[in-house]
Amino acid sequence: MSVSDFVRQQLHQRLEQHRIVVWYDSDRAFADFIQSFQADSCVVVSTVESILNSRRQAEAVYRQMNEPDDLAKAGLNLLIYVPRKRGIIEDEKRQDPFEVFAWAGVAFGDKEAEQLESLARQAIPERTIEITRLFAQGSPTLSMLDRLQFHHRSPLLLEALGTDSPSEAIALVLCLDEKSQRIDSVKGCLKEFLPLLATEIGFKPLLKAKSWTEIRKQLGQYVLFNEFALDLPCELPQSFSALPRAEASHELVIFAVCDRMRDSSDLRSGYVQLAVQVENQLQLSNLTENLAQLGTRDTFPFAEKRYLHQVLEYVQQDNLADAQRILTQRRHSIWNNHLERGNIWMIVERCVTFLATSNAVEDLSKKSLQSMSLRQIISAYAPPDRWGWAELDRHQRLFEQGATAYAGDGGEIESLVEFCRRRYLEVALAIQDRFLNCVQKEGWFPEGVLRQTQVFDQYVAPLLEQNNNKVAFFLADSLRFEMGRDLAEALEQLGEVETLPVASVLPTTTPCGMAALMPNADGTLRLVESDGELIPVLGERKLEESRHRMRLLQEKYGDRFKDIEPEDILSKKVNALGKQLASVDLLVVRTKDPDRIAESIGNMKARKYLSDVVSEMVNTIRRLSTIGFTHFVISADHGHVLVDEIPLGDVIPKPKGEWLKTKRRSLLGQFISGESPNTIIFKTEQVGIQGDAQDLCVAKGFKVFQQVEGYFHEGISLQEAIVPLVILRSQGKITTQSKPNIFLRYKFNYFANKVINLRVCYEYLLPEPIQVRIEAYDGSTIKAKRVGEATDCDARDERTGEIILQPNQEISVPILLESDDISCSKIELRAIDPQTGVIWAKLELENRLLD
Repeated sequence: MSVSDFVRQQLHQRLEQHRIVVWYDSDRAFADFIQSFQADSCVVVSTVESILNSRRQAEAVYRQMNEPDDLAKAGLNLLIYVPRKRGIIEDEKRQDPFEVFAWAGVAFGDKEAEQLESLARQAIPERTIEITRLFAQGSPTLSMLDRLQFHHRSPLLLEALGTDSPSEAIALVLCLDEKSQRIDSVKGCLKEFLPLLATEIGFKPLLKAKSWTEIRKQLGQYVLFNEFALDLPCELPQSFSALPRAEASHELVIFAVCDRMRDSSDLRSGYVQLAVQVENQLQLSNLTENLAQLGTRDTFPFAEKRYLHQVLEYVQQDNLADAQRILTQRRHSIWNNHLERGNIWMIVERCVTFLATSNAVEDLSKKSLQSMSLRQIISAYAPPDRWGWAELDRHQRLFEQGATAYAGDGGEIESLVEFCRRRYLEVALAIQDRFLNCVQKEGWFPEGVLRQTQVFDQYVAPLLEQNNNKVAFFLADSLRFEMGRDLAEALEQLGEVETLPVASVLPTTTPCGMAALMPNADGTLRLVESDGELIPVLGERKLEESRHRMRLLQEKYGDRFKDIEPEDILSKKVNALGKQLASVDLLVVRTKDPDRIAESIGNMKARKYLSDVVSEMVNTIRRLSTIGFTHFVISADHGHVLVDEIPLGDVIPKPKGEWLKTKRRSLLGQFISGESPNTIIFKTEQVGIQGDAQDLCVAKGFKVFQQVEGYFHEGISLQEAIVPLVILRSQGKITTQSKPNIFLRYKFNYFANKVINLRVCYEYLLPEPIQVRIEAYDGSTIKAKRVGEATDCDARDERTGEIILQPNQEISVPILLESDDISCSKIELRAIDPQTGVIWAKLELENRLLD
């Protein structure tokens, strides 16, 4: 590509994205170029001759773009060429008559990367040395630089490799055996190649190297070692003094070679093998142990562990800014593509983010916590805007999710994860103590906060009184407020979303919370003794189980009502689902109970489900939007506390009493004696409980009355008793998009491990990302069951679990097979449209797990 073509491409991209481009060219390097520049629907205004006339012309075009007298002019773009330097300070910008257009669109040419020398290097990186030389000697013109593209210095190299670009040729022969063999097969090519290597990177083979095979080994070591050395901010150890060194003038080409090898999917595998080999040959890990600092480039794998150690040291020093700086630098490291290493870095980044959040929450809460009322604490925990104390819970959930999913031994980061767990309890319990004190003084429900018993009557029933409304009411189990925030953010593209905090009924159990979400519950919900148990009752109607609650809604709304679970929605084709729910105006969607999941398949999977439930609800809501549901109301029975394990001493004895309901965090009945510093005894009327119980005994802090796993509820805490209400007014039926070009590939046609490192690429001309679900199924039929899904990686949206694909970029996506017993002969990996469930791409792999 010529420099002119490259600049033309850059302008087209900016015009397409911003519509208005102001091009500052103080050196007038592009004065001739601008006279012939053309683009579809683009008006070019040159300010060379008259600033005043140009300003008037630009204003006229701008008016046509926004208030066209001809519809054809509504799609106009505007390019303004200004042969002057852009102002830096505000006074200079105010005096520039074209700055306002740059503000409305984008400026070009005011950054170093957008000036002629840098643009030339980007256009033809293989000519970097010559470009640098030309600018050092004078001021080359654009036409002179364009001619570099057509100058072939090495015709035999061009014949052998298809390129005579030094950086491209070196990268190809080092990473691809078939390309390397062409050096020998084209007569005279090696003789032509060696002087080029000497000129461009300073490489000269040792005398003992007689064959191209031997020279290639030396070349690989030379290139990688010198990238490492040139990038080093300190002196190399004397151990390496005998190795050939490149001059500083060779740095650009050597860096370009290594970037090409690491950044290209066709060369990356060869680079990894070469880097590991050179690192071992030179014993770099051992011989660089005493280096005070490494460079920032990604040459060798040993640096990855060194940087990880540095991050952990910074965390120990409470230097989170420098820890985050390294995490940002290393986020796209080639060595993170290895699943286990990538997972470790992901967990560390989540831990660092959590610690920064814990510091912020602690700083804010310490200033005013002890003087805050109950309502003020809830407002600080769940404010109308995005950031509140609930963010502490969110980031704790995310690092715990990563730690739970991690399959390695965790030795490197175990202490960091444990430190974060202790830190969570330290900050959360300080707030919890004050919160409980306020409940003791003020009672429950908190004044000015929406009651759980008001949700249906205020936010669901009115919608059903209006014609043509199709309402989906989600009864989510164990949804913390922060999870509702994540859900709301993920739904913003579908319409107008609002999130409110809701004060749940006490105790925070599923039967009580779900009953509170029924019609006419406010003021009428009671707990009544029946056969030695306390059960929720509305009027005379027992609502102990889900079937009782659904029957109540069925009787009230008749054929307009139906209840369903998310998997029943997601497993059906859109057309069939639309027919099934065509006459339904109130659809109640019931999520799974994490308590029952823990009992049947274990606590680890229950904890995983708590993180996955948000993505499941997003997918369900999208599917329902597709078939015409207009309103969505999402709330929960209660929240939950999530810790790794119950600390020693936090399992406390129950006070003596006639307890009708005995739960992990609370007791309901009649207190007799034995109150301790670890419990609070409330009169039931003090905390909004009507019925046959006189007293509610609650464990303080996050203590429990019985040994349990690290997930629990039933007590009184912000995490358990403040749940979200998410209200979505959908924009209407979602239109399905045409099938995108998505490609899935794996290094083998079989899998022999429960983790499959899938490569995914999305091809598209425009710079618009898309989101997909990537899942594994135990066959290719419609009845195939899901056996795995994409797990944590950079491209995964942590709220929805979907993979974000950027156009024309191949990424690595780890697929975790969930089942311990996959007996099918093959699995099918699928890229799925999250809105409709349509399969966009698939890849079949043979099962060799048992081999």
